[in-house]
Amino acid sequence: MPPAVPVYLLTHDKEEKHKGFADFYNLYSDEFQHRVKIISTEEFITREGGEDGQFPILESKREEVLKSSIECDKRAKSDISCDHIWEYLESKAFVPQFNGTTCLIFDEDSFEGQTVSSENAERVKSFCGEKRIPYYITEATQEEQLIHLKNAKGWRIMAHYYGYMYFTNTAIFNYYKRFVRDFMHYHDEIYCAAGKIILALQLEGEKLGFKIDEEGGGGFSSMHVRRGDLQYKAVKISAEEWYDNLKDTWQDKEIIYIATDERNKTFFDPIKEHNNVKFLDDYWDYADLGKLDGNYMGMIDTIIASRGRSFAGTFRSTFTGYINRMRGYHGMSMKDSYYGFLEKKKVTHEWLDYYDGTTFALEWPDGWIGIDGDVEPSKVKF
Repeated sequence: MPPAVPVYLLTHDKEEKHKGFADFYNLYSDEFQHRVKIISTEEFITREGGEDGQFPILESKREEVLKSSIECDKRAKSDISCDHIWEYLESKAFVPQFNGTTCLIFDEDSFEGQTVSSENAERVKSFCGEKRIPYYITEATQEEQLIHLKNAKGWRIMAHYYGYMYFTNTAIFNYYKRFVRDFMHYHDEIYCAAGKIILALQLEGEKLGFKIDEEGGGGFSSMHVRRGDLQYKAVKISAEEWYDNLKDTWQDKEIIYIATDERNKTFFDPIKEHNNVKFLDDYWDYADLGKLDGNYMGMIDTIIASRGRSFAGTFRSTFTGYINRMRGYHGMSMKDSYYGFLEKKKVTHEWLDYYDGTTFALEWPDGWIGIDGDVEPSKVKF
């Protein structure tokens, strides 16, 4: 696992600003470790960076690499600069030449040094599209003892995993999609807090006559309204536009739960004039949210929003995208998901044959539909 670093927007913990994936995801559970063995960067450096290790550190660099292996800063002048770690790894590891202009392909024939079948070559061509170059994983890649994925200008991969990597064997691809669904999720305390609030919303909804669906969702509808420093100005619309664009998706007197980073809740007054609006703050004491890490709040918001009967989000927001993926995991139809930006309102209602896999603007059903089987699903019904 990479060293802990200051994470963008996750700044609620003033005493410890450095965070790692395991602070939010349950990566050290027995279930996860049974399938994927992981160790910390510090443990790797200690084990393999010594004189007797596979990848010894230069004596002149040893102290700075060891210090940065626990937590590091993304500043070159810092005593614990992440550059110390990355430069060491680049000097010792195989660095595969793939980035946002490539697509990562796993094909059994290619892996064994054989020619890719014409059928699979066509599937790869369809997946990668016209703008990306296939990068095939080979047996030589597999034999490398240390592989380092570079993260720097020109190397960044802004894509969902299922839009960037492709297995020509559908059964294998679906196995990894199930792995992400079943084991790559937030800590239990995040889900427990969200679950309390979902049940409270559903009880309120039942009193108003709204039923819970067979998947355990509904009883209320939900929105994710990203405001803050969102760089895509066109989709930062007014509350009046949110209401006008979505009012036909809501039922009369239905509770609307709004997940948002907007601190001034009066922004939503135009929606409150017509609907019973709820926010995370309304359940602060009920769910004992004050006892939790403040950085969890956005994650709790996404889980709650994923259970709405109808959901509408912010186009190009990765939080909105993840909410839609969770809705897919729940078995909810994408025909009940919308965007507040009118031009893209119903973009999730189509399952296209091809997506630009480098996009992070939205998520699509390839990530969740049919993944419990061994064949590619039909795109007719979703």
